[in-house]
Amino acid sequence: MTNSENGTGVRSKWTFLWLSILSLAVLIIIAFLLWYLISPRVSAMSPILGLSVKIAGVLFLVTVSGGLLLIVLSSALERDFLFPHGEKQITLKVLFPINLMLGRAFGLSQDQVRQSFVQVNNSLFRASKRRIRKDRLLILLPHCLQNFDCPHKIIADYENCRRCGDCLIGDIIQMKERLKVDISIATGGTLARKVMVDKRPTVIVAVGIQDAYPIPVYGILNERPQGPCMNTRVDLNRLDRAVGYVLNGASNAKGHDHQRN
Repeated sequence: MTNSENGTGVRSKWTFLWLSILSLAVLIIIAFLLWYLISPRVSAMSPILGLSVKIAGVLFLVTVSGGLLLIVLSSALERDFLFPHGEKQITLKVLFPINLMLGRAFGLSQDQVRQSFVQVNNSLFRASKRRIRKDRLLILLPHCLQNFDCPHKIIADYENCRRCGDCLIGDIIQMKERLKVDISIATGGTLARKVMVDKRPTVIVAVGIQDAYPIPVYGILNERPQGPCMNTRVDLNRLDRAVGYVLNGASNAKGHDHQRN
């Protein structure tokens, strides 16, 4: 079932997009208020400096506004309107924290906003029509998928897993062996970035990781029944279909990333 057939998935995607549009409006208002307050002093210091600050501010807002317009069009239509030189990342990095604050104001949790962000990110990936070889794909996993009490820690080497069935790591290793793709375990953003530098994948299928810029990411949300970073879980069928989509572009995988609220 595709996202267009599943209304909940579409609504989830548009949550982030509408928050982004509101965040852009907030950013523009703040920028004009700041300019109103500082422009007399800046212009008094130097007319050239005042003009330079004004031009820089306008270019920044135009970049973010144009980037958001292209993101909305690409995500809504799943056709690639984005340019390859960073407007997407600039726009998302600027608007994402404002989205979180606005989300709280509208009664949305951070998880709901992040869930919607994953929907948008994945729709942008689908719009890019990117397909890769198996040896260029990396499945990046958080270490908290492992049973918290397990003595056989897998951070240094996932082969330490005894495949006892108390967590999903053994099942994911079996998936890796069946699909012949690479996996890595990360404790956080710093180690995740090191893994990316060392392995240099073309695309990452990431569980619970939002951003791996500049490497494209197809995201899968993890489930946290016991709170952050403790015995988290992931839908193995969804992960399997995500890898299949990235490798093969299977038409029936397009809507796999619909997340439960």
